[in-house]
Amino acid sequence: MDLSWYSEDTVQFLTEILKQEKVVVGDSDTVIGLLANTTESGFRALDSIKKRENKPYIILIASQERLSDFVLVSPTLQIEKLLNQYWPGPLTVIFKARPDLPDYMKSSEGTIALRVPQHKGLLALLSSFRGLFSTSANLAGNPVPKNVTEIDQHILDKVACIVTDDKKEETVPSTIIDCSGKTIKIIREGAIKLKSVL
Repeated sequence: MDLSWYSEDTVQFLTEILKQEKVVVGDSDTVIGLLANTTESGFRALDSIKKRENKPYIILIASQERLSDFVLVSPTLQIEKLLNQYWPGPLTVIFKARPDLPDYMKSSEGTIALRVPQHKGLLALLSSFRGLFSTSANLAGNPVPKNVTEIDQHILDKVACIVTDDKKEETVPSTIIDCSGKTIKIIREGAIKLKSVL
């Protein structure tokens, strides 16, 4: 089933689908990706579709106010400045995760990757969730698709629906920074160039 982010009923429909532990394909402010509820069932469904195991996924959240659901320590002044400047937006930040979070939400090192997207449809969807797992819509080790037509058929056969933005013209991955240690490290430079800032 193909949906549009511009349809009034799309967000409500996606909310129901995701709460049933199903996976959807959706484009965003970065790359076209897979979305799932942040439950163990959602995590396992993504692993099955991506054909990978025990690797954490980025979690999309609706706002900075949701940080305390996943992160125990308040961000430093430098990190808070980055969040204020680039959230919502294509910046993924790795934090030390709350120790009480389930293992499937965090890495073996006890970290968690979070992002607030700059996408009206996604933000509306996230208002009904604590967070949503997000990952690029490709099989593990394969190139990231630029559009729906490039997505592997195995993935298309496994997802509940596809939601797209007709005005989307380019796909650039988010920049990933690691703030879990004493210094901020750039893990992947994507849409945001931070080398001159850090």
